[in-house]
Amino acid sequence: MPLKTPKFWQSDNLLARALLPLSWLYGYVYRLKQRFQKPYTSTLPVLCIGGVVAGGSGKTPVLQALLKLIMEHKIYGRPVILTRGYGGSIKGPLMVDLSKHTAKDVGDEAMIHAQYANVLVAKNRADGAMLAEMMGADIILMDDGLQNTSLHKDISFLVINSHQSLGNGFLLPAGSLREPLKDALGKCEAVIETGGGSSFESAFKTSMAVTSSHNKDISYFGFAGLGHPEKFKQTLVDNGFKLAGFKEFADHHPYTESDIKKLLHLAGAHRLITTQKDAIRIPAQYQTMIDVLMIELSFDNPEKILEILAP
Repeated sequence: MPLKTPKFWQSDNLLARALLPLSWLYGYVYRLKQRFQKPYTSTLPVLCIGGVVAGGSGKTPVLQALLKLIMEHKIYGRPVILTRGYGGSIKGPLMVDLSKHTAKDVGDEAMIHAQYANVLVAKNRADGAMLAEMMGADIILMDDGLQNTSLHKDISFLVINSHQSLGNGFLLPAGSLREPLKDALGKCEAVIETGGGSSFESAFKTSMAVTSSHNKDISYFGFAGLGHPEKFKQTLVDNGFKLAGFKEFADHHPYTESDIKKLLHLAGAHRLITTQKDAIRIPAQYQTMIDVLMIELSFDNPEKILEILAP
């Protein structure tokens, strides 16, 4: 069941301290998996875009920006995006078909990625890599797989949001860390920083731009089901939208007809607006009633990224 990112993860507090024994157990199991599970090595290069914190850090737009660089500079011609399909019911491995599948089947991120490239959903990433090989792909872009031990990665990028940062620095469930930061950094060629700030001096910096047009003379009622939905609210404010209200949902919230009816009631005469990822999870009959804010991430120094990506 989707949950909201706990606010206590952002500070060293009594609740976080009380959960530390569970974090130690989590860390112990994590190290056992890292030590003893032997990953499959694909015949294809594997580029992993991963995170170290639970919840959104901007991995989806980073992957889209990397895909765009790869295609525009013709580094590879047949990329496949490999994802576990979080939030979907299908285990795979299978190719996402936008005419057949929904977010309930393969997850919202897979549905977004499938608009731009071939996407494989596989709970077992090694199985997904083998299918990519059979399909004739020439590179695998592994979405959110930094902690996954079933598939060897050739290049890994760690995505960190500069505003969200690392919270209280504890492992799950006392904090937001999926693994110790030192371990994550040791696996990666570089850190890619989203959010517009600067927490890591050597990180590749990014910029985010709104690419959809909206009537800013009217007021909107925003909503989002993300790891940190308040970031979407701030994006609306920063881009000059007049907000009459805002509703937060849990990350990957599966919107029902009842949810949308309640939102329409709350919005009243105001127009509803949400993210591309949320729009994928809205019942089809309501999608035309809701505006979608489209954004695009770009690298401040793409030539440095291209140096790493070059075969």
